[in-house]
Amino acid sequence: MKAIILYASITGNAKGMARIEQQFFEHYGWDVTLGEMIQTDPTTIKDYDVLVLATYTWTGGVIPEETEDFYEDLSKLDFSAKPLVFGVLGTGDPYYGKDYNTAPELFEAVLAASGAVQGADPVKIALNVKQEEMPQFAAFTKSLIAKAEALQADK
Repeated sequence: MKAIILYASITGNAKGMARIEQQFFEHYGWDVTLGEMIQTDPTTIKDYDVLVLATYTWTGGVIPEETEDFYEDLSKLDFSAKPLVFGVLGTGDPYYGKDYNTAPELFEAVLAASGAVQGADPVKIALNVKQEEMPQFAAFTKSLIAKAEALQADK
């Protein structure tokens, strides 16, 4: 099966999350593509079984500015014919209070509205990944894989 893991990262924290997910999926024998949202044509996502987005939250609690076109293009896609399983990872700084790590919900909403199937609850971290957070990433990956495999079995 195939997964695509896309990230938007200024500090490298979201990219680090994406690379961790890449390693987990590869550990389970998946074919994985890793890339940046800004450099990815969203229509190519239909070629995959699982989509993982790793993002940070921009000032004001919004998606990163460089992902706005990608986000808008996602909203125009229909994943209901061939179910796409998705999960979102978020990194943020608690300094921003109510706006802390809110971009994952925005991406989840646009993907769910396009007919994609949420396969895991988001993993949200403060700043960069810490060793004690690895079990969250492992559980996230296992949940996505289980959902994708269940959808394949239903075909």
